[in-house]
Amino acid sequence: MIKLYYWIWSDSILSLKKYHPKKVDWKSSIFIMNTWINATNAWIIFVWLKWLGVNKIQLVFINLFPGDLLDKFLSFSIVFALPFGFLNYFLIFYKDRYKTILKNYSTPPNLYAFSYSMIVVSLAFITVLLGVYFQ
Repeated sequence: MIKLYYWIWSDSILSLKKYHPKKVDWKSSIFIMNTWINATNAWIIFVWLKWLGVNKIQLVFINLFPGDLLDKFLSFSIVFALPFGFLNYFLIFYKDRYKTILKNYSTPPNLYAFSYSMIVVSLAFITVLLGVYFQ
């Protein structure tokens, strides 16, 4: 599983460098994008397990702002994105580990990162539609 994770990261970095060679802040861009994709994937799994009755854990909901949108965004960020942010930082960017990953996984299969991202976005869209339809 870790090999797939590194293939996706390698493909993400190489694709970003290929299509945006002059981008200076590529590390922050790729870090934020992959962290949010991973967080969305975890959210999808969590929601589907909850719908199937396997997961009975309640999520943390923060109520700081008027309205729900900012509170939901903050809760999602803390529960799903923050753990993946730490994971991605320590597995990819800490002590420039991405250089070793790019050396070991220099020829990733085509479109691993793009395919993974599109699958996650499509599943998130379907999950939201099903959630709206069935509630």
